[in-house]
Amino acid sequence: MDFRVLALCWLLGLLPHQARASDPLDELTAQVYQAPTAALAQISTLEQQHRSQRTSDRDTLRTSLLKCQALLQLGENEAAINVAQLEEARAKQLKLDHVRPYFLICQADGHLGNNHTHTALPLLDAAIALAHRYQQPQALVDALRLRGQLDTEADNYASAIEDLRLAIDIYPDIHHQAEDWIWPPQAYVYATMGNLLHATKNFPQAMHYTEQALHSPDAKGKVLQVILLNAAKIALDNQQIDYSDQLEIQAKTLLPEINNPIELAYSYAILASIAFDKGRIDNAQEYITISMNTFTQQNQTAALMRANRLLAQIRFAQQQEHAALSLMQAAIALGEQLQLSGDLEDFYRILSEYYAEKGDFKAAHALLLKRFEAAKHSYEERSHARILQFKARLNQQDTQQPQDMVRAPAATSPLIWHWSYGLYMLLTLALLAMALWYFIDKQHHPKVDPESPAPTPSPLQQLEAQLSGAKQGGYPLALLLLNTSQLRHIDLAILQQELLVKLREQDTLIRYSIDEILILLPHTSNKGAQQVAEQLNAALQPWQGTHGVNFGIAALQQFDTLASLIKRASINQLGKIKGADHKQHHGSPAK
Repeated sequence: MDFRVLALCWLLGLLPHQARASDPLDELTAQVYQAPTAALAQISTLEQQHRSQRTSDRDTLRTSLLKCQALLQLGENEAAINVAQLEEARAKQLKLDHVRPYFLICQADGHLGNNHTHTALPLLDAAIALAHRYQQPQALVDALRLRGQLDTEADNYASAIEDLRLAIDIYPDIHHQAEDWIWPPQAYVYATMGNLLHATKNFPQAMHYTEQALHSPDAKGKVLQVILLNAAKIALDNQQIDYSDQLEIQAKTLLPEINNPIELAYSYAILASIAFDKGRIDNAQEYITISMNTFTQQNQTAALMRANRLLAQIRFAQQQEHAALSLMQAAIALGEQLQLSGDLEDFYRILSEYYAEKGDFKAAHALLLKRFEAAKHSYEERSHARILQFKARLNQQDTQQPQDMVRAPAATSPLIWHWSYGLYMLLTLALLAMALWYFIDKQHHPKVDPESPAPTPSPLQQLEAQLSGAKQGGYPLALLLLNTSQLRHIDLAILQQELLVKLREQDTLIRYSIDEILILLPHTSNKGAQQVAEQLNAALQPWQGTHGVNFGIAALQQFDTLASLIKRASINQLGKIKGADHKQHHGSPAK
């Protein structure tokens, strides 16, 4: 009998877990990325149920958040921005501030889709700050991914790689939140890193991360189709022609699963670009014509402008110069209308190269001047966006105040009278407590000499102070982590002295644990830290023996704590050790 009661209690205890596992909102979280059209239909049904039934604020907000992301995936940027603005204000009104970063990210993503970078950047920074404050790794990963993608497009590779490395590092933490909201597919995070490395011409590493994206468990439906197209392009640049053809065929087989015409048009445009790069001009013309028809019907002006450019390049390859020049002029007109300086720079480059090949150097020179002006405006726009971003960060730091410091004014004089009595009693109790504490403390602690020096902060407190100073001062800071488990403990004191000789006065070296040494490098970037590590390796040579010693390196981000900085340095160190082991046993191919 006792056993049956125990078993019944155990089964009843499992019910909440089963209910959570079958939560339709959890299932929709993956579906909004993999099949957004079907997901949006289910979300509309849920919204109707919420209107007829009493639903919690949390479920209502999460449904709106899923709707916002589904609209983004379908290219409905304006509708997504409107939903995000309305629901972010509602979350603020309900004092659910931990939900706000998700809607800020949705707004930023919508503005990025509309090429409004200067609006998106401050929103992403605000989302990252809120996600860090309220411990929301699901929001933090998505914001870091988007900011890394944006910095990649702006050629700001150093910042992009730090954001994406951190996003990859903390992705496993997204399922440890108290409440689930929404998170991007892991495949998209890996693919964004692959695109960054592709932009820096590091094709083998770009292919490595793209392969990880393809093998991610959430690479299904639209997610898989997007990554297959990405992978086909990267494999082509990596000289893997046959593999690129295989990936392209797989991407084509998934086209029937895409029900939205705008999504389908973008897929055909990418296929056209790949076919053009492979020299398959007829296929490229067929694909881009399908895309342009949809872009025209759906009023996708920016997409139509870029499609005109690709079709013009196809016409140039077909020796149809008059048609090509007409298409380029149409693309330039749209670029000027939308004020897209980056695209205009590329258009002028294509035309200047064409006229230079024809020997019309006067026309080529005039277009080069226009290209220079477009590049200048593009740079100024990016600089202006960065300035707005830094101003937004400063404003967030200056305006952060505890909400409990704000007090509502009293309504009536009797209320003030009652509060005065309460305040008087509180003050009296506080004074009595302070007097009692003073006499007890005086008995247990001897009198301290006022001329004695203040206690010296511990090494870890010194590191925390330096991190705080770097954040407030806005200067770079890097950390080196050295694992000394392969070294003899009798040699560590001498080794520390050798390392200190090679460091600057402002650098800090401490023994963090039995087998770890930390070195903090103020005013040092990630690249500078790598150079310092190379210099210190010379001092380590006499003690290394047959075992190599690697430094883990991490550069400070605005939301870092000492623990997260050490964690990223440890992950960096493990990556080097694995790379060294792989090289020792399998030669030296790229990961």
